[in-house]
Amino acid sequence: MANLTNRGGLYYVRFSIPKERWADAGKVLGSNTGIRRDILKSLQTRTHKEALRLRDAAIEAIRRDLNRKLIGAGLAPLQGVDVPDWMNEDLMLSEALEARREIGFVSDSVDFYDNQTGASDSPRDRVIESMDSLLEDRAQELDQAGKDGDKYRIRFKEIALGNQTPFSLLLDRWMKDRESYASSSVISLDRATLNHFSRYLAHSQGLGEPDDLIGFLRTQIVEEVPEMVLGGFSEWLMDDKRLSAKTAGNRITPLKVMWDFAIQKHILKGPNPWVGATAGLKRKAGKQKPDVRPFTEDELLKLLQADPSKCKRWAWGPAISDMMRLALFTGARQNELATLTVGRILNREGAEGDLWGLKVTNQEAKTKNSVRRIPLHPLVQPIIARRLREAGEGNTDAPLFPDCVPGGPGMKRGYYFAKRFPDFRRWVLGRESNKIVDFHSFRRSFITFFEQANANGASACTEMVRDRLIGHESKSLAGNTYAAKDLGWDLYSRAILGMVEKGISETVRGAI
Repeated sequence: MANLTNRGGLYYVRFSIPKERWADAGKVLGSNTGIRRDILKSLQTRTHKEALRLRDAAIEAIRRDLNRKLIGAGLAPLQGVDVPDWMNEDLMLSEALEARREIGFVSDSVDFYDNQTGASDSPRDRVIESMDSLLEDRAQELDQAGKDGDKYRIRFKEIALGNQTPFSLLLDRWMKDRESYASSSVISLDRATLNHFSRYLAHSQGLGEPDDLIGFLRTQIVEEVPEMVLGGFSEWLMDDKRLSAKTAGNRITPLKVMWDFAIQKHILKGPNPWVGATAGLKRKAGKQKPDVRPFTEDELLKLLQADPSKCKRWAWGPAISDMMRLALFTGARQNELATLTVGRILNREGAEGDLWGLKVTNQEAKTKNSVRRIPLHPLVQPIIARRLREAGEGNTDAPLFPDCVPGGPGMKRGYYFAKRFPDFRRWVLGRESNKIVDFHSFRRSFITFFEQANANGASACTEMVRDRLIGHESKSLAGNTYAAKDLGWDLYSRAILGMVEKGISETVRGAI
């Protein structure tokens, strides 16, 4: 029924606020966003019959309370109390989807047959007949109010019978599932995709940009979007929004994932229209993207010998200086280093001569293979020792790089650092280094040193050990399926020592 929702077995009533009064309601109700679209109130019952009995009185109580607050703030009360709440678009969609679920749950097997008239029906027929009767009454009421009652009736029924699917159904189900396993940064990128897709759908209909992008997308009907329009999304992203082929492909991938989920859950019928949509983009991105490589020895010397504090008047010098060296000697990713805490430094109480180490946990890991332990070579251990002293020993959650303040999607500590290091790199190596080397090039250099050490006789520097240390999935079946995920601290330590001794030149070691 309209205005009712069930959460965790408990019924709630929803009072929908007219759009033109969202700001007023947000003001008097103290909304953090400045607007309030609706008010949800528990009916304190788990039975549908009791919820129906309490619904109307609860709605009126909410309305009266809101009007009292509006008047107290010198604002006009809500008008049009005689307009039924089910006219609201969001409530119509909600109620139609509830009817869709109810129809899907009942049997369509004939359980009544009249021998005289030949009439027959099923439980499903009776539910639909009851819905038709309700919709006829509502259509008549809308016609009397000067609105298009037939349009409301047809749209409601098409959604309820599964002939039309509003995006709200996809979004609610998919995002709830997505939040159970995806990181906050991935979900943020999903939202960027949905915002772009909403703009595109409005553009394809000759409309301006919606005030509420997600709200507009929720009301769109999946089946009403032509496949030709879907096929033009990538061109629009590149031609109108000036996105690169790689970024356009990244914007399309979440839509493919959402459609796959909807098909799997029988919300939509296949095939998935986004299958193959990024193939051409990957080819274009491959042609557009220059080869990003490791640093040369000359570049490493310039970066390590430069003083980042002199690049600009900023507070990023110590972080850049320390993280360059740690990345070069551990192969760790930018955010894995920026998020280091006191508790993630290993083996400080080990035997004399044992290497310290750092730990990458599930929270910072890019993939499941990225969860790992990495020994620290004695040349870079003093950096960690200094940062431990500054952080203090009492709190294991204390960050070693507090200068890397969180920001961006997912509030990552590496977010602002990723914007500052390119300034330093260009200051040292010039703008010609753009798109050729980046901070990840320290990781590429680490792998290069590892391979050079192996060729020079460092027996511990094997391909499998390298993959474990950098957090990559092993390419061999034995390494990926049968070998232990952790090959042991002693082997890892010998590999790091061997890499530095036989893979890194004395000149670069001296610059550390």
